[in-house]
Amino acid sequence: VTEERLAMYTLCVDAMNFCFWPDHSDGETLKLEYEHLTAGWRRALEREEDFGDLLDARRLSEITGEELRALMKWPRPLPNEEERVRLLREVGYGLVEHFDGSCVALIRAANGSACRLVDLVVMHFPGFRDESVYRGRQVFLYKRAQIFVADVWGTWKAAGLGAFHDISQLTMFADYRVPVTLREVGILTYSEELRVKIQNKVEIPSHSEEEIEIRACTVHAVELIKKRFAEQYGQEICSIV
Repeated sequence: VTEERLAMYTLCVDAMNFCFWPDHSDGETLKLEYEHLTAGWRRALEREEDFGDLLDARRLSEITGEELRALMKWPRPLPNEEERVRLLREVGYGLVEHFDGSCVALIRAANGSACRLVDLVVMHFPGFRDESVYRGRQVFLYKRAQIFVADVWGTWKAAGLGAFHDISQLTMFADYRVPVTLREVGILTYSEELRVKIQNKVEIPSHSEEEIEIRACTVHAVELIKKRFAEQYGQEICSIV
């Protein structure tokens, strides 16, 4: 497997890394998991003869929902299928327009800076712009952009393409699962109103004040954990591991 194909695999998986909810359509409950994404794109990585070169940026810029379903081995339209396909096309188009179709060129353009690579990703792929407005202030969380950088760092074991001198500057990835754990161990506490909503499985709207507060407080909590760990053990730890 070439560096280019491995880098594209990583970017494609991370472009789709959101919204894993049970799908109750057609009278049968299915749940798309992260493992379905990685397994599907691994097939594209290893079996080009079956899927065509979906890891080519120009080819990716034209991917269809039907092709994505076949890759995922999913029996019906995927949850958020149109949005997932749109994001993949956006990745392909952005790479063609700005990096001659090369994901490796994108990574190298960061010159070994994790922060710079996050900036490049959100600059050229609007779907990665994890931004909200909270009480008149703009909030930047950049979950999937940071996950991509961390995955490159981990895949290349902090060497070669993954040799970032400022990897410690990344925050934790502000998702909807870490707050559950932090709340269970007493690090995060919710207002009674929010607690009741969550207990009753009321959906917290995206970009709402409550959602932004949960995600931002999760990032802050992890930073405080890091600080306490460093004070107690004299060792810096990275938010992404």
